[in-house]
Amino acid sequence: MKILLTAFKNTSSEKLIGYFDEGFAKLILENDKRKSEQQLKNALEKDAYSVVLSFGQRPVMKNKLAIETCAKDGERIICTDFDCDDLKNTLAACGIEAKLSSNAGTSFCNNIYRFGLEYLNTFETQMVFVHMPFEKNISDFDMFAECVKKAVSKTFYI
Repeated sequence: MKILLTAFKNTSSEKLIGYFDEGFAKLILENDKRKSEQQLKNALEKDAYSVVLSFGQRPVMKNKLAIETCAKDGERIICTDFDCDDLKNTLAACGIEAKLSSNAGTSFCNNIYRFGLEYLNTFETQMVFVHMPFEKNISDFDMFAECVKKAVSKTFYI
């Protein structure tokens, strides 16, 4: 199973995916809607992935994750077919509180999620977006990152 991890440049999500090693491809996205769309499209055209697991940050969270079930395009809602409950349960078993959310935000996170879900509609690739706290809102970043890495690895049998 080939997995692409994405994160936005200069965010806690970029630091998080730095903890992942072999078994995962990584893409650091520009904080620009059109450029990040093009980056994701280029990566998906270059290689075939089973899953795209995207991370972004949400300012009001502390020591937990939000697994986004849908992205929005105006009034239109686009939902993932990824098993979000399985990821949530695996995170919980690894000590990370996670909730399912249907609010991927209104800017960069929602945009890349919406774009990815629409673009991957014709591929056999699933996508899920996970919000995490700002680094300052995580009590022990190393422990948090290692737990997320462990849960993601278990979810995808890596």
